[in-house]
This record gives sequence, structure tokens and C-alpha cells, in this order.
Amino acid sequence: MSLYKENPNHRVMVFIDYRNLSECMSAVSPNLGLDLYRLTDVLVSNRELVGAYVFDATWPYPGKDDDNVKLHNSLRKQGFRLVVTNSMNRLGGKVVQKETDVSLACEMVEHALLDHYDVAIVVSGDRDFVPAMKKVQSAGKRVEMAALKHTCSEEAINIADVYYLLDDMPFLLMSSSSNSGVKE
Repeated sequence: MSLYKENPNHRVMVFIDYRNLSECMSAVSPNLGLDLYRLTDVLVSNRELVGAYVFDATWPYPGKDDDNVKLHNSLRKQGFRLVVTNSMNRLGGKVVQKETDVSLACEMVEHALLDHYDVAIVVSGDRDFVPAMKKVQSAGKRVEMAALKHTCSEEAINIADVYYLLDDMPFLLMSSSSNSGVKE
């Protein structure tokens, strides 16, 4: 039971760490894609959505046929605001991204301080967001976190005012394409 109750008058902004969510989902079930539109709708519920951001990275010089570019364009058409860094690279055979978590944290804190929302929903279980979550809460805002059970930091769960277990939410779609993450 939580002290926090949903209020239809609350203004909500959603901050999605796309790569974190996508990689966690593909580890669990590689044949399923993400329906970020549906996920956002479920998380916001009956409250007022004032902005839904997706944070991701691309290769430094992506071509127009790059799968990431297609994904980002599709998400924009659905109404998401994209914050994309050109910071993907290979490190020891593994693809890594830089700056994305910092971009999400900065955007979340900036919008809180500008009073653009009452509730921030962070879709990521990354512990790196804990300082930003605390700063947003100290500005009088509510912070909700949504993540998969096996990928969420215990500290992040404890800091969040509300924690949504994504394992129990209907936001997946059958997909065999590399363009997962979008609803066609």
C-alpha cells in the first residue's frame, strides 16, 4: 500500500531508457518486441500526459537505412520526443553507449525545476538515476519507476515513490523484425 494515490489532475512525464529496456527484454524473450506506446498508456493511466521521452544512442554516422534511424522515426511519429546521442561504439566486442543516462537525468531534473510535471515515470532499473530521482523528489515531485524485476536496482526501487513491475504489464508485441520497440 502506498501513500501516493493516482490523481487525474497530475501532469505526468515519462522518461524511457530505451537501450536498457530493450536489452533487458531481449535477454528475457528475444522474439518479443516492445510496444512503447502501450506501455506509456498503461503507466500514465487516467492522468494527463504532458511528455513522453525516449533516450537512445546511435552510431556516430548513421545512414538513413540504419535500423536505429527507422526506429527513432517511427517513435517520433507516435508522439515520443527523442533524445539521441551519437555515442555508440564497440568496447571489447560489446556495443556500448555513452551520455544517454546523463541526458535522461538532466532532462528529468530540468523539467521538474521548471514545474512542467507533477509525476516523473522513469522506465529503467538503472541505479545511475538515483541521484536525479532524489533531486526531483526534493523539488516536490513524485517519482515512479518501472522496470523488470531482474534488472532493477534495489536502491532505485526503495527511492521511487511507486514501483511498477514490468514483468506483469501488457506491453509486448510479437516481432521477428529488428525494428522492435515500435508499434506499426
